[in-house]
Amino acid sequence: MTLSGHLFGAPLHTEIRMVPVGLIEEPDTLEVNPGIERLGVMQSVLLGPSGNPERPYRIVDGRRRVRSALRYGIEQIPALVTDGTPGQIAAASAILNAARSSNPLDEARNWQTALEEGQFGDVQELAAHVRVSVQTIRKRLRLLALPEDLLAHIGISIAEGVAERMANLAPQYREQAIRAAERRLDAGEKFTAADLKASQTARTADFEESLAPLFRTEPLLEVSRDPLTELVQEVKRLAALSGIELPALVRALSGAMPGMNEPLSASAEPPASPHPTVCPRPGRVNLGLHHPRGLP
Repeated sequence: MTLSGHLFGAPLHTEIRMVPVGLIEEPDTLEVNPGIERLGVMQSVLLGPSGNPERPYRIVDGRRRVRSALRYGIEQIPALVTDGTPGQIAAASAILNAARSSNPLDEARNWQTALEEGQFGDVQELAAHVRVSVQTIRKRLRLLALPEDLLAHIGISIAEGVAERMANLAPQYREQAIRAAERRLDAGEKFTAADLKASQTARTADFEESLAPLFRTEPLLEVSRDPLTELVQEVKRLAALSGIELPALVRALSGAMPGMNEPLSASAEPPASPHPTVCPRPGRVNLGLHHPRGLP
């Protein structure tokens, strides 16, 4: 959706009237304009419907003027009262207060309402109207993913930057950070960047653990080893390299080791190998040395 022409399709209907300060929702700022104590409110504030019968007006523009009126005991102030939709009011508030707002949550809520009500086609169009970068708008909107009880502490017990980093975490780690923040706040303490680091450290540890199987040094297949079989294979390999026939090698070994050709008694058994030997499986060739004559 791309809007063209007037932001709202047609100008909002407004009328100027004197409005009792007690009928206006409490402003979210403590800043005042000292000149109002002497001169009164000279410039009208912009009000819209709040939906609250006790305080039927909400401030679209003029928070400091309303706060100053409350501080200096001014009972009525001039106001432009509009009948715009929530989306139009949010859009107007976003545009009027973008340059001087000190409350990131108010900005985020106004931006979200304006987007949901279709006053802006997308974040890029909103950014063009409020003169704020797309990146800043996205960061502020992500804050609204945090619970309301935590949002109330932003700027007091939780720095805005810490809250933005918390909101940017993956859901599972964000939940860990939220629980850690709630414990800190319940104890009357601040939740700082150092506290948030624990959640980010847990995320890094989980990531490294997930990669660990890829770097294991254990062999993929465990093969049983038999030293005698390995020795036979090595002797055959060396004999082949040297051009020596195996029967000649066996005869040479027999001559070098007296008693090797003496037959064993029927009851005699070869000494047990300290390592298990691999028995040949059916259909396979035994590559070991031939037994001398007389052996079973």
